[in-house]
Amino acid sequence: MLVAGAGGFLGRAISSSLVEGGYLARGLVRDPAKSESVRRVGANPVVGDLLDAAAVRRAVAECDCVIQVAAAYPGPGVPPDRPRSVRVDGTRLLAQEARAAGVHRLILGSGYWVYADHPGVLHDDSPLDPRGESRLNFDAERAALAFAHPGEFEVVIVRPGMVYGDGSWFRGMVDSLRAGTYRYPGQGDNYWSLVALSDAAHAFRTLVDAGQSGEAYLVVDDHPITTRELSTLVARELGVATPSGVPFGELRSAVGDDVAHHLAANRAGSNQRLRHLGWSPLTPDARIGVPRLVRSMGPG
Repeated sequence: MLVAGAGGFLGRAISSSLVEGGYLARGLVRDPAKSESVRRVGANPVVGDLLDAAAVRRAVAECDCVIQVAAAYPGPGVPPDRPRSVRVDGTRLLAQEARAAGVHRLILGSGYWVYADHPGVLHDDSPLDPRGESRLNFDAERAALAFAHPGEFEVVIVRPGMVYGDGSWFRGMVDSLRAGTYRYPGQGDNYWSLVALSDAAHAFRTLVDAGQSGEAYLVVDDHPITTRELSTLVARELGVATPSGVPFGELRSAVGDDVAHHLAANRAGSNQRLRHLGWSPLTPDARIGVPRLVRSMGPG
């Protein structure tokens, strides 16, 4: 079992869940410094670049399943084309080498921002509207599915909601609330679907054996929450001032059209397809999980 991107926020959690489930897991990391974090969860690190065919070939050798959650994000020292290269070209190369090596299944971690803004409840096959960052996930999905072959090489798509844990976007929200700079979009009445990090990782483990090839699976908890309620909940737990909203035009000027659209969109999702495979969230509601997480994070 290989996890590409095992040194990242979600990748480490997936690796840990696989080991807990009795799987022999190895983790592909580009940065050798992240090898120790892979070892700590019981997986075997493999150092290599997802864009290096020889490194990928070595990583997938003798694996039955490959999970792809590797990503790169814009920042100082990151070439502008790196995020697309890792998500799309890296997925294509991984799928190509995995299929050639006789790997049975590829599970691609995408994201639920590929879905269109929806006033009701999103289901796994709801209309899509990928834009900005989510376009990379959508293109990665297409790249992976192009290699699918019934009975030979199965491809399963995973679309987690807002995965919360001590890192990623949630750490940024906490830091901004502490600094008094966080503002929710508009009136804050749009719904997000969250999922605890450990529950998201368990979903990937469930799909290793139970996922249906060619299907996409939403990974969300049972109870969507508005952006205003979420930020108020975190602020209350931190003991800081309740945030206010930011007009959409101002938000768009600050973060750009695509990010503003995603932050203000309604995405209340259903997890029924995944539940039918036997998965259920141990933390069914962010109103329970988020305060518990904030307390565990301690003072800033």
